Amino acid sequence: MKFSVQQDSFQQAIASVQRATAARAIQPILGHILIESVGTDQLRMSATDLDFAIETTLPAIILEEGKTTISAKILQGIVSKLPKDTIHLEVSNESQTARIQCGSSLFNVRTLPAEEFPVIKQIDKEQAVEVNLDAFVRAVHHTVFAAASYEANNVLGGVYFKLTAGQLEMAATDGSRLARCVEMLEGSTIADPVSAIIPAKTLQELLKLVGSGSGNTLRIAIHDGQIAFRTQTFYLLSRLLDGQYPQYEQLIPKEYKLIAYANRQALINSLERATVMANERTNIVKMTFDNNSLSLMAQTPDVGDSKDNVDIQYEGEELNIAFNYKFVLDALKVIESDDVRMELNGGLSPTLFKARDENGYLCLVMPVQVK
Repeated sequence: MKFSVQQDSFQQAIASVQRATAARAIQPILGHILIESVGTDQLRMSATDLDFAIETTLPAIILEEGKTTISAKILQGIVSKLPKDTIHLEVSNESQTARIQCGSSLFNVRTLPAEEFPVIKQIDKEQAVEVNLDAFVRAVHHTVFAAASYEANNVLGGVYFKLTAGQLEMAATDGSRLARCVEMLEGSTIADPVSAIIPAKTLQELLKLVGSGSGNTLRIAIHDGQIAFRTQTFYLLSRLLDGQYPQYEQLIPKEYKLIAYANRQALINSLERATVMANERTNIVKMTFDNNSLSLMAQTPDVGDSKDNVDIQYEGEELNIAFNYKFVLDALKVIESDDVRMELNGGLSPTLFKARDENGYLCLVMPVQVK
């Protein structure tokens, strides 16, 4: 195998697929990247930890077809230090060595046979649905943060995904908060509803992959406990989570007694100031809604306390409520609106945070009971 490739595109491809390698692999091959030629002008690079896999393609000049595997850590270490110039890589299958040359730099790196690399299933070849990539990314961005980070193999460590004709719905909860996003899909021709519980880690990696031009369409396929995503530039395969997702619709209050509106950025700024003095163990902020004003208070015993105020639209009775401030900030930061709408039912009832004009997104946050 012999090819030439530009340092910047090679480095970007390595960074994309490296995230799928096994950090502490029992099998050394799972710490390697598979590099293979595609025709005379492309490379395909792949990595997997057996639960999760990423493939990407990039332009290259293929002088001799073939495939090999190189340690992801070593390859990334080498390429990231090279100048933005042409890299020449030649593999000797007899000595299992890759010769990497760029400018005045030369490296000889041991390889493993490509035949040892696990086969990455292409489950989207037969049946797949296509959705608008921007709509899918927005739904992920608005929900994935609410999944439980400590429940990687539990359904709460995933995001519920449901696709029907004309509509995409995603929801995530860790038991203390719930985020739900509904996106309308124009021109969707999905025949049968599709649903699954996708690991939050998978969707977080998807967000990183779509950061640079991936086209406008995302192909999604589900088969045999796995889900695949494909764009023009990458293919991602992941296992799904098994189990029954909570009936989250039942948790969302259908009515509210009190309502408040606030400038979203002003509320974020006020919250960030007040919570400088929040207890690092509990992250509690106390809020008092009263007469078009919201007072935010935080304290840490033996350290100090803080208070901040922000003007809001609120004409109801005085209400005292406390939250884990991080949950509130997470909700506010993804709302795509100048003003935020807060629907309340009392100091011990969940509060809904929405865009003022309601755009299909809501985040429910459970209050914290304090003395």
